Amino acid sequence: MTRQGFWSDYLAQSEDLKGGRLRGPIGLLLTVIAIFFAGFYVYTAGPSVFGRVGVGTYRGLFLLLSVVMVFLLYRTRAGSERTSPSLIDWLLIAGAVISFGYFIVEFRDLVRRTGFFTTTDFVMASMATIVSLEATRRVMGILLPALAATFLVYAVYGNMLPESISHRGYSWGRVLTDLFSQEGMFGLVLNVTANYVVLFVVFGALMNRFGAGDFFVRLPFALTAGYKGGPAKAAVLGSGMMGMISGSATANTVATGTFTIPLMIRAGYKPHVAGAIEPAASTGGMFMPPIMGAGVFIMAEMIRVPYTDIMVVALVPALLYFFSVAALAHFEAAREDIPVLPASERERPLEILKQGWHFLIPIAFVIYMMLTGMSPSRAVFFTILLFIAIAVLARLVRKDRETSVIDVLKASFRDLLLGLEEGALNALVVSAIVGTVGLILGVVFLTGLGFIFTTSVMQFTFGLLPLGILLALIASYILGMGMTVTSAYILMAILVAPGLEAMGISALAAHMLVFWYSQSSNISPPVCMAAFAGASIAKSDPMRTGFTALKFSAYLFVIPVLFIYTPILMPEGLTGPAVQAMITSFIAVVATAAAFSGFLLCRTSIIERSGLVVGAVLLLFPQLLANAAGLILLGLVLLAQKAKVQRMPTTKRSEPEEAAP
Repeated sequence: MTRQGFWSDYLAQSEDLKGGRLRGPIGLLLTVIAIFFAGFYVYTAGPSVFGRVGVGTYRGLFLLLSVVMVFLLYRTRAGSERTSPSLIDWLLIAGAVISFGYFIVEFRDLVRRTGFFTTTDFVMASMATIVSLEATRRVMGILLPALAATFLVYAVYGNMLPESISHRGYSWGRVLTDLFSQEGMFGLVLNVTANYVVLFVVFGALMNRFGAGDFFVRLPFALTAGYKGGPAKAAVLGSGMMGMISGSATANTVATGTFTIPLMIRAGYKPHVAGAIEPAASTGGMFMPPIMGAGVFIMAEMIRVPYTDIMVVALVPALLYFFSVAALAHFEAAREDIPVLPASERERPLEILKQGWHFLIPIAFVIYMMLTGMSPSRAVFFTILLFIAIAVLARLVRKDRETSVIDVLKASFRDLLLGLEEGALNALVVSAIVGTVGLILGVVFLTGLGFIFTTSVMQFTFGLLPLGILLALIASYILGMGMTVTSAYILMAILVAPGLEAMGISALAAHMLVFWYSQSSNISPPVCMAAFAGASIAKSDPMRTGFTALKFSAYLFVIPVLFIYTPILMPEGLTGPAVQAMITSFIAVVATAAAFSGFLLCRTSIIERSGLVVGAVLLLFPQLLANAAGLILLGLVLLAQKAKVQRMPTTKRSEPEEAAP
């Protein structure tokens, strides 16, 4: 590989990362900024070889680089055909550099004069607010910036509102300069995103660039292809494995769905069903340790619980969710009599393991390091170093005779740079909102709005926990229509979760509930980005695919209720009741999936489906008598199904007795 060939190959792949939107010097500028951004925050997570970076520089540079990348990559209007920044883009970039640069340079003085501000402070704070809101609008749409603007107006004119929601009111100068600080746009959300989220996103991008993504798709398919509904089960297993390194449902859908959705269609699944199973499974990646969704890192900081503790208690619910999607996919295949893929279309699992077993080492290593007490950021720093060393070594060992060591090292260096760039660009979905969400959080703390919301939740629900849970679900669903799951979770965490805590449940259970419900926007029409991504691959109707994905994700809405009413989160450790709750929940999943599909051993009648639903409900709550009654009811349904199967000819066992659902 010549030097010219190296850079031309790199720039071609880099252009693909940007969606072909930027070329030439502007594209190169974005590449340099993205690589520096990713490399800088990976470096700061490790030992201070060249000295520690100051807080002002660390936080100010994060927003500066993030919004500059947004204005280079995203146009003023969505769908614009411009391939280079406009004059407005350059003015906004200048505003970002000046205002956030001012925060970096003047950080110590800004801290010293907290509560007092100069005219320059006010101008810079105003400029920073404008560029943050515009950066968020370009990436996320208008809803979140409009909500932030509403909060700002409330902070200034809250004294003019009814007494139940009013406060003393503040001047624009006081509000904007107070939020131009670590209590606002440079606060908790930014710190967590820079400390944890970006690192894990970069780690996932590097693993994918070095071939782990392909391994995590092919291995599940090889393991499940010989079973009924094998391609769908491969989608579930693959999404779980990809979820361990991705933390994004939409990215997971695209990465695994490109392979699994066509296989499901070829196996016999209807296009809209295939397009729905993948996003339903990919949503589970947001709950799957060790990475999970970005919101979990914020949760750990907000409720002061170690991330590793959340990771441990989240494992069983995540597995339960994946099992529910797999069960629904299995009964769908059984009902439609989808055949098992022939052996000629399957790969051998051992062969794939031989090719990519080394990709499992970093996953095990990062989990081990965190469980031994190392901070997530430091753990992922050392894991990235270990992974790069292992990946390069594996390439050197497996190279053919025609490929020189230099060629392998060049290709690895190219993939390293591409992984850093891809990680930085992937992180923009979260990093572009941190300033705006910081404004909202700052207003909540400045005005006492959090206490007002907690009181309002208690009054609106009459202190009844079931109504509180329903309110959390509805609010999450509505917010999810115009926000990322992370921003929706943050708002729910500061406005609704305290109300749930006031009703007597633990902070962990309350935050886990709103975190799970905030993921509904991935698969809930009318806005369901992961389902739309699946529909585009399956070439199916987006809305029909979205509603089908909602069906396959049914337990997304059931499992959070278990956080409240059962010990599935192990609040007192792995006790007998906790184990009982886990076992009965998995049995209930099978019953629910059979009821939803209208098929157990053969087509079910209305009475049998009703029995399955009632049995599942009785099994979900860890009461011994209720569980026993549920098991007896399911046993009766199973016996009825067996008798029915024995009475009918083999060819008739999958024919409908009544209209299929």
